[in-house]
Amino acid sequence: MYIPAQFRASDPEELRHFMETHSFATLVTAPDGVPFATHLPLLMQQDADTLYLRSHLARANPQWQHFGEPEVLVIFQGPHALVHSNWYAAGPNVPTWNYTAVHAYGQARVVEGEETRAIAYGLVQRHTPDMHALSADYERRMLAGVVTFEVRVTRLEAKFKLSQNKSEQDRAGVRAHLQASSDAQERAVADLMRAQEGKL
Repeated sequence: MYIPAQFRASDPEELRHFMETHSFATLVTAPDGVPFATHLPLLMQQDADTLYLRSHLARANPQWQHFGEPEVLVIFQGPHALVHSNWYAAGPNVPTWNYTAVHAYGQARVVEGEETRAIAYGLVQRHTPDMHALSADYERRMLAGVVTFEVRVTRLEAKFKLSQNKSEQDRAGVRAHLQASSDAQERAVADLMRAQEGKL
């Protein structure tokens, strides 16, 4: 990912929190150089100094057969918003987009046995802890229809493009317009910009 220095985020705790908050992500593989993507929820689990991303795919989804030596890419997308050129105090300017994203790279492998149930129910606990109990036969059939996997994360890249390259006055103007929006996502970008101010 192209990341100008002023937009780079690197604090491990901040990135982990971001991924947990925006855990519905995009898993990308490229067998024979052809990109293939699946959108899915992920569990973030730390083991000593290593971060693992765990989830499952439908067994009919061929992507699990791509796992092996080549790295996979997992894309976490956060809030984003259009920034109008006339929101700046000085000109001329052009429109741009403020956004947040984390890319996780690593090795993926299929996991089986008890780990399959642990990952499936880890996702249930994370997202639908009030799910009704399943019969043993129904659970067995459901688990047989998925392939669980983990990605051992070897590298994280993060881009928080939040007008850091603009003047304090211009940043304040952008924040004010976004904060006044009826769109929750645009207001979320304003909140991120406000939090970023303490780091500038």
